[in-house]
Amino acid sequence: MKEFSKTLTTTTKPFSFVHKTLSDFGFASTNDLGVPKYVTTFADSLTKRNYKLAIPTRSLDNGHTEVRLGQTKFESEEEPPNRIIEAAVCKMKELADYLRQPVKRHQTVQTANNGYMATHARDLKRLGNEMKKMKTNSELKQTGLIPDPIQ
Repeated sequence: MKEFSKTLTTTTKPFSFVHKTLSDFGFASTNDLGVPKYVTTFADSLTKRNYKLAIPTRSLDNGHTEVRLGQTKFESEEEPPNRIIEAAVCKMKELADYLRQPVKRHQTVQTANNGYMATHARDLKRLGNEMKKMKTNSELKQTGLIPDPIQ
């Protein structure tokens, strides 16, 4: 379709990012006739017809997937109504924006700030010594004190 090829280009991202993004947008992966693509359906409530929209993709050797947004087209015998085309163009532009975002890398355990109580060996030793001095919940109950319910 002209609308897609004018404004949308090919994007290459890691497969996991592409698959999650396209799935979140309602596309399902298919491999019809050996051509990998993602397909979604637009339903026209006036004519009670469904129109399949397909985005061709290509897997690369480095684990990335090439998403050929400019080659997106409807797979139907008849031309969809303008309202369906406009909805598809809007959805595809939003999808292209999401696919242009940089892929977020996960932090390693060493660099993550994930609420560790102690990050160095000396902190672990200090924390261990402090915990030795603390009474357990059962010891607190024996002395008549109320234990901390969170522990």
